[in-house]
Amino acid sequence: MAVILLSVHEWYWGEVKHWPKGHDLESLDVWADNRAEVSELSEKDVIILGSSRAHFNINIHHWDSITGRRPLQLAYPGSSPLHPIEDIINESDFNGLLVIGVAPGLFYTVSGTWPANRGKAFVDRFYHRTYAQIFNQRVYDYIDPHFNYLNPDLSYKSLIDRLPFPNRDSVSDVEIWPPMVAMDKYRNIRMLPIMETDTAHQRRQKRIWFNPNPMNRAADTIDYIIDHYVELFDKFKERGGRVVFINGPVTGYYLKNEPVLWPREEYWDRLLRECDCPGYHYADHQETQAMQPPEWSHLKRSDADRFTELLIERLRRDKWIEDAL
Repeated sequence: MAVILLSVHEWYWGEVKHWPKGHDLESLDVWADNRAEVSELSEKDVIILGSSRAHFNINIHHWDSITGRRPLQLAYPGSSPLHPIEDIINESDFNGLLVIGVAPGLFYTVSGTWPANRGKAFVDRFYHRTYAQIFNQRVYDYIDPHFNYLNPDLSYKSLIDRLPFPNRDSVSDVEIWPPMVAMDKYRNIRMLPIMETDTAHQRRQKRIWFNPNPMNRAADTIDYIIDHYVELFDKFKERGGRVVFINGPVTGYYLKNEPVLWPREEYWDRLLRECDCPGYHYADHQETQAMQPPEWSHLKRSDADRFTELLIERLRRDKWIEDAL
């Protein structure tokens, strides 16, 4: 009976609902396992930091096939890279290249804010996880990619909590996140075909992204934020490290609001100038400017592969990376 119920559960969520199998995108331990690789890296290696655009838009396996070197993917959705950057610079000897994604609503935040706390949770897990948690993750490495029932979003408690009820008297049903991507043990992300092609899926995700009252919460702290990054990157560059910023393609809601809330000259241009670091902005290049994220913010697989290729071309051109091939 248990086998029958499990089989039905797996079939329904995989074949009917198209829920992705793979490692848990929210896993603190998968991040910590990859963070542990930093000590093995050389000055020729690359670490990617940032939020979901840096995570979803770069295919690290495609990068590896082109250069012979696979970047370490430590970006994380919905987070500020503040604490991971501090960790890499202050607590490791890494002196290679940091490729840092700048999603303005998340990047320009200070310690103690929600996006910064999201990143801090991963750093804390790396330093404080128990042997039992490490062993548990070793087991999950083998079974997590094969069973939907291990996904916390598909637990019976979670499913019951999200049962759809009719909206009533100013109380709306909670919007359910549609399946969007799958992640492997190296934290490489691939968008699911259903998100690339199904407009109903895309509309559901857009409703989640949409905020009728978007705000710039960094306006009063931007001087402190940039000064802090300047201090960190100066320290990093003193030991031979390099830093490159990237700003990925957006459309729709984000294209309308981000340039207004975080004017390029006052944020992106200032960040590059004061940190004395190069940056690649999608709007500066015709091909990336033309890319159309299906849900306004993240690239489909073919565009992510091409974005990866273009980024490598620019890093090679400006001599920030060397091929191992």
